[in-house]
Amino acid sequence: MLDSIWLQIIATSWIEWLGTVAGVVGVYLSIKEKTIAWMLFIVCYSAYVYLSFEAGLFAALLMNSIFIVISIYGWLSWTESTKVVDTVSQIGHLPRSLLYRVILFVGTVTVTLGWVLNTYTEAFLPYLDAFATSCAFTAQWMLSRKYIENWICWICADTVYIYLWGLQGYYVSVGLFTIFIILAIKGWIEWRHTIRTRESASLQT
Repeated sequence: MLDSIWLQIIATSWIEWLGTVAGVVGVYLSIKEKTIAWMLFIVCYSAYVYLSFEAGLFAALLMNSIFIVISIYGWLSWTESTKVVDTVSQIGHLPRSLLYRVILFVGTVTVTLGWVLNTYTEAFLPYLDAFATSCAFTAQWMLSRKYIENWICWICADTVYIYLWGLQGYYVSVGLFTIFIILAIKGWIEWRHTIRTRESASLQT
């Protein structure tokens, strides 16, 4: 078993390694609110467009393609925010008025996209692929708006992707999404600390 995994790692393509490194560094920099993170996300998602096609994960392919566009939006949004106000003060919670819309979005996209993939394509585990995709879409949008709940959505999506990529034998990608979960936990802790620090300072003034 271990020998097989090691052989898979050795045989890993350069594009998977590129996506892995760009993704890990990008997530770390996003935790630190560095705008350059979005450039690395574009590299990562471009690599995974190719890998998703190769693996037959068509929902993931669509997701990564759209993520390239969302990353451009995030890049412009964060760049603009640094010109106007301290970006740290922008970290906050998802408004309750949007929570139900997010839940509805995830459920609707999972069922609809899963059905389409299951009916019209040879997609691998289409409903799981669709669920992970809907969670990741939501997380990426939340990240661009600096809602702390984006880290929870990333954990949900990455957990499913570990399963999907692992079954396909993409062990470097399994390692990548495991690291993503660890970074998402770190992001949640650091952003929560930022929010609490700001709230404490506000109460003292």
